[in-house]
Amino acid sequence: MRPVLFDGRFGWLHPAEGASGVVLCYPFGYDALCTYRGMRRLAERLAAHGMPVLRFDYLGTGDAAGEGAAPGCWRAWIDSIKQAVALLRETTGVERVTLCGLRLGGTLAALAAQELGGMDGLVLLAPVLSGKTYQRELRAHYRQWLSMPGALDCEVEPDTDAFVEAYGFRLYRDALESLRAVDLQRDAGWPAERVLVLDSLDPARVDALVAHYREQRVQVERQSFDEYGKFMLESLDSEIPQAAFRSIEDWLTRATGEPVARVSQATDCDADSRAGRIAEPMTDHVGDHAAGHCVEPGVIETPVWLDGGRMFGIYCTPESQAARAAPAVLMVNTGAVSRIGNARLAVRFARRLARQGVVSLRVDLGGLGDSQPSLDALSLDALYSQAGADDAACAARWLTAQGHRGAVLFGICAGAFVGLHAASREPAVIGAVLVNLQKFTWRNTCDEHGKPSVQLAALGSTRRYLRSMCQPRKWLRVVRGQTGGLPVARELTARFAARLGATFADRIERMCGIQLGLKDEQHLFTALHARGVDTRLLYGALDEGVEELERNFGGRGGRLRRFDRIGVAFCERTDHAILSARAQENVMSYFEDFFRSTFGETRRPEPSVAVEPLDARLDWRHARATRWLLKRARALRLSGEA
Repeated sequence: MRPVLFDGRFGWLHPAEGASGVVLCYPFGYDALCTYRGMRRLAERLAAHGMPVLRFDYLGTGDAAGEGAAPGCWRAWIDSIKQAVALLRETTGVERVTLCGLRLGGTLAALAAQELGGMDGLVLLAPVLSGKTYQRELRAHYRQWLSMPGALDCEVEPDTDAFVEAYGFRLYRDALESLRAVDLQRDAGWPAERVLVLDSLDPARVDALVAHYREQRVQVERQSFDEYGKFMLESLDSEIPQAAFRSIEDWLTRATGEPVARVSQATDCDADSRAGRIAEPMTDHVGDHAAGHCVEPGVIETPVWLDGGRMFGIYCTPESQAARAAPAVLMVNTGAVSRIGNARLAVRFARRLARQGVVSLRVDLGGLGDSQPSLDALSLDALYSQAGADDAACAARWLTAQGHRGAVLFGICAGAFVGLHAASREPAVIGAVLVNLQKFTWRNTCDEHGKPSVQLAALGSTRRYLRSMCQPRKWLRVVRGQTGGLPVARELTARFAARLGATFADRIERMCGIQLGLKDEQHLFTALHARGVDTRLLYGALDEGVEELERNFGGRGGRLRRFDRIGVAFCERTDHAILSARAQENVMSYFEDFFRSTFGETRRPEPSVAVEPLDARLDWRHARATRWLLKRARALRLSGEA
């Protein structure tokens, strides 16, 4: 596959030698994050059947230029599909094109096909049939997220007509007005000669749509999409809908009547074609930015391959070449999410840094995003493996090879774990900001199917267990034998013993200078200190990772104060995955202050975290009550019926 740039859009061409091609149309927002791995796998499977495939990001999404708040966004999305069809025809020479879209991408594909006319085929995967219904669905998703433990203490967005938010992604007024008027049956009455619909969400409406198409003499085939629920899970848990993908393959190959063709390993495309251009493939150097493109005034982004084409990244630079000598920021994946980050944080942050003259690389570690090889499934063990740290170290070395004075790592959750281990041993890493780090070390917990083989409750918070012990209904369940109290007691005993042992060892070291059995967690920070890596641990005030921090390093990480290059900070109004707008601003501002004060030309004292504490927002009585209620709500939400 090869990166493609056209009119500010970024995408991927999966070349093949057939006469029929496919344009894949992503869903919107969080749906696109969940299904990114699956959509890539679908593109690869279709290319293996001899069909060239183009998948791409709409304006203001993914790695494309622009922001979702730009006027005319809805029109631009439809037009970008039409441009993608033209690019696929021009660069591959295909005679027939099918559009395949998931959720909102299916709706956009149908509308674009209606305008284009003469489309060979259209595949609709659980399409959005009514814009009004979809907006209500997004609002419901936001309310659902607010009830999750990871959203504790986040700043709730107002219920306004200016935008609709779900999991950090927003549709703004301009797009909302256009979407609200959409009715797929009315607006795409004859989108293509052949249509395949896979849907199990709204049978009555789908029946009406299929009947309407048949009245218009469209060849329609309808199938169920029973795997939809497992496909739309968060990116780590999302399962490839094998049956649905086989149905699409069969439907498309039946139409072509051609035998399965071998995937072409290289396609000689004109790099300066009129519709778009193919970026330089498989290169470990940037050269003269021949493959780069301007995503906004003064900001250039270049798709790059690292480690011989195994890892993929986007190198974001200001136009000024002077920034090449300064340290660069290395952004690693958040969990199993692609390089754009949750709520597109990595993209927005990279371009914000470039406007300040700071270079960055947002990279897909091995097996994630668009790095090689693509995988059908992922596990926690894979995300927390040392291979990920090795990949991050490789990306840091790549940055130094471009002339940078080193790499400053930025990672969230599992990305923070990867960053910590890479920073502890890679000389090219000179700094790190690790956000909501959940575990300092990891021992494999997954079975052969990639599922945790230990009870997840054992990984929970001590505060959760203690608050559960204060609830009579919990003791009643133990007495009735409905739940086991002994495993919980053992877990708590082990945790308190570990904490007492760590406290005792710390006291002995302070008084006598004798180190008693340093743990792996302590070795990591000793290594960071010895190498002189400026490191900051940043936590949301109510994040679960604080439990791990305090268990190993005392209240608020106090035992880390002995290391003068390691600091710990806490942010109010900061959710775990950094999805809310306030949380994103907190994290970006903190990183910028840290970077300027530590690696700027003129060093100055590092400012404190610019957040508003509860005590400043409320009088002291209300502040204490609010903090107690928040923590109790957190414990109750996490405890469930365990």
